[in-house]
Amino acid sequence: MDPIDNDIPDLYDDPVLVEPSSQMSQATIDSLRLHATSFYNECRVFGRLKELGREDLAIKAYGYLQFDLTDEKVQQHFLPFGNNTRIGLTRGNKETTDEDVLRHFMQIDDLSRPMMAIVKEWVDCSGIPKYERTVINGQECWLKKHPDRTVVKRDIGHLPRLLRNLRELHKSGIVVRDLKWQQYLDGQLVDFSFAWTIPHIFGPESGLRPRWTFESMAAWDLRCFQAILDDFDRSAERQVPRLRKHSLVAWQKDDMYQRLRPRPQSYVPPLPMLVYDDRFQAMMPRPPFDPAKFNWRAVQKSTKKGAVPPGASPRQRHPQRRLLREVSNERDKKNERRWGANKD
Repeated sequence: MDPIDNDIPDLYDDPVLVEPSSQMSQATIDSLRLHATSFYNECRVFGRLKELGREDLAIKAYGYLQFDLTDEKVQQHFLPFGNNTRIGLTRGNKETTDEDVLRHFMQIDDLSRPMMAIVKEWVDCSGIPKYERTVINGQECWLKKHPDRTVVKRDIGHLPRLLRNLRELHKSGIVVRDLKWQQYLDGQLVDFSFAWTIPHIFGPESGLRPRWTFESMAAWDLRCFQAILDDFDRSAERQVPRLRKHSLVAWQKDDMYQRLRPRPQSYVPPLPMLVYDDRFQAMMPRPPFDPAKFNWRAVQKSTKKGAVPPGASPRQRHPQRRLLREVSNERDKKNERRWGANKD
């Protein structure tokens, strides 16, 4: 779909440091880093929700931490996750160092560059299905346990609110792009690693991508949420006794248009859904909100000191008039008390 999604390096490939060239300047690299890395993707999302006062749409974020990977104490916390690749990195008589493991595991070429992490609200994961070890055809593997009836019933109760929140995210200029149920914990969306937020380098103002790019990705978000709804339908049928299914529809199924009379939009080729990890799918119908139409300039003005937020009442827009009326009323009251005292 775009350069930052293509040619994703494999975990066991050597990390490649992007350097300026005739095809890509340093300014472009810096701009892509602000719009393509998971840390900045999440920062932009949580910053937008903070600006709009809609932090209820996702898990609460408190700030970020900065780790110095050259510090041995910090390295000891991350090495256990990458030690399984130590043997594969051994070449000849050269001994693999801890720095080599960290560079390979974290896909970081320069350990002197600090690693950033976002601090989010703690979510109890006790109700998440665990994995159990089993043997299939003589091979040991891990299988995911199906959640019990109580957990499924609780999660089905979260679905209406989660669908409303997803549409509100689109209305706020945010697309998730890789929506899966694993990104939800206890009814809260916790992962925005791939999310894009308007304004963006690939937004309509840059001209690098079609104007319907964000609308297409919003449609894909709804299509992914519909897959989540279908999974819960099947989970409800497996429970004993069966659970009542939900009546939500995030995205209409393709066979619905075969049963209806032709619509005007069906006479022209449909626009595609721009996805990075799936096959081509047509965008029929269009999502209710186009994230690219979000007026981010008005939000930035409203966050300045003394600025009036969008949609403010006349009293908020003209506070000086209200102040003059209050001063005038106070003066009239003083005059009334004065004249009343003189008459007595």
